[in-house]
Amino acid sequence: MYWWVNHKQTYKEEITGGYIWSPKTNANGARNQSYENMRQTRVGDIVFSFAFAEIRAAGEVIESCISATKPDDFGDKGSYWDNEGWLVKVDWMVFDKPFRPKDHIEQIRPYLPEKYSPIQKSGNGNQGCYLASISEDLAHTLFELASFEYDNTPYCLDSDPECEVREANVVDAIRLDRSITGTEKEQLITARKGQGRYRKNLERIETCCRVTGLKQKSFLIASHCKPWRDCNNQERLDGNNGLLLSPHIDKLFDKGWISFAQNGDLLVASEKVVSVLHVWGVKYPLNVGSFTEEQETYLSYHRLYCFSEEKI
Repeated sequence: MYWWVNHKQTYKEEITGGYIWSPKTNANGARNQSYENMRQTRVGDIVFSFAFAEIRAAGEVIESCISATKPDDFGDKGSYWDNEGWLVKVDWMVFDKPFRPKDHIEQIRPYLPEKYSPIQKSGNGNQGCYLASISEDLAHTLFELASFEYDNTPYCLDSDPECEVREANVVDAIRLDRSITGTEKEQLITARKGQGRYRKNLERIETCCRVTGLKQKSFLIASHCKPWRDCNNQERLDGNNGLLLSPHIDKLFDKGWISFAQNGDLLVASEKVVSVLHVWGVKYPLNVGSFTEEQETYLSYHRLYCFSEEKI
């Protein structure tokens, strides 16, 4: 699902802190649908940030909604809000080119919800609305207006100097290889970050994150099953050597704390990982659908050489 949050007062704190927070009711105790929407969010949902009349960021929900006290970061902001509220963790990406919806209202207006809209049809803000559900069509329009391209660079829970050195050496070797063209070198090096030709090849095979179900590809990381540093050049660009994963799931896969059997069963390295998945709202046991023989070639490598609880 897609959401739009109006949070001018707490924009800085919520973007920096990686969350959104709302009271459970209006100050007078009345029910507020935009607060109730907090409980409807699910891991993998996309949230757009609206503040100071601009769409400034978008993020992916990474933890299920919980009851929580008002963040200390707010200070005196929202002093009239009740102290008990709803908290949703969000992995935010700030846009390089924020934009004013009012300047593009002719494009946006057809997709605004008839009820509980985040802004008025004029483009002005809708006072009293915190979190609003929006359509996929509106979400795509917002991405287009922001000229947004998610940085799909894989990242780990902690750095691995040895791997970094090995990858740097491979990059140097590719650059010095006289048997391949400059274009081919660029394709191979960008594949390291899950981009370019490799990503296009992968997207012909995989259409969503198999774990969270997220289909918005701009938020999915193209993750190699057999690590890029261990591949030959053909394997580095092979679409069968990868999965499209939500960022928080990619963290676990990249570290080898989860893997997949050929029949699609999700494999976990320890009970600690199961606990993390439950916090994120991911059911376990889980079957994500079977893989092809070509994919299994790379997944078997991941299970044999990457899947481990040693670093947990």
